[in-house]
Amino acid sequence: MKISGKDAIADAALDIIAFEGIDKLTMNTLSERLGINKASIYHWFSSKDEMIEHIFRKGHERLMARGFRLSLEGDADEILGRAAEGWRRIFSDDDTLPYLRAVYSLRYTDPRAEEEARSIRLMIQSQIDVLMASMGKDDKFLSMLFSSLLLQHLEAMLDGGNDDFSRDAEAFASLLAENS
Repeated sequence: MKISGKDAIADAALDIIAFEGIDKLTMNTLSERLGINKASIYHWFSSKDEMIEHIFRKGHERLMARGFRLSLEGDADEILGRAAEGWRRIFSDDDTLPYLRAVYSLRYTDPRAEEEARSIRLMIQSQIDVLMASMGKDDKFLSMLFSSLLLQHLEAMLDGGNDDFSRDAEAFASLLAENS
């Protein structure tokens, strides 16, 4: 296999972390997987930690590039359903899935992953706060509830579940309608 540089090595390392676990990532394993010698890896990265730092930086950039805008047209069910679908696409995208799997599997042991998971949670929470306010539902508790439900479904997807959030989004929209 011909390696085309730093990002190709980092992507292979990310796949190992995301689908096999961080303890499986060694320079030996990576060089065997790529069919290159360890010196080639050390040409690009002076250490495993430098490689992981690069993975987090590039992964974050990829994640931010996947942002989406929501139309505030329609009823609560439609608006919240579009938000849930937008996040579901981000969490299932082939380009971001390995990174998100790595982040969520490492969030309790790596401060960079913990910070990224917290940032994702805050992005979701902020977006839902704005959506709720646009619908005239400036209720922090309900906003946090919807955000938590959405994040729970998204995390389940990372574990391989084909989690459909539409039923919960509809139920939540009904709850909003009842509290009007």
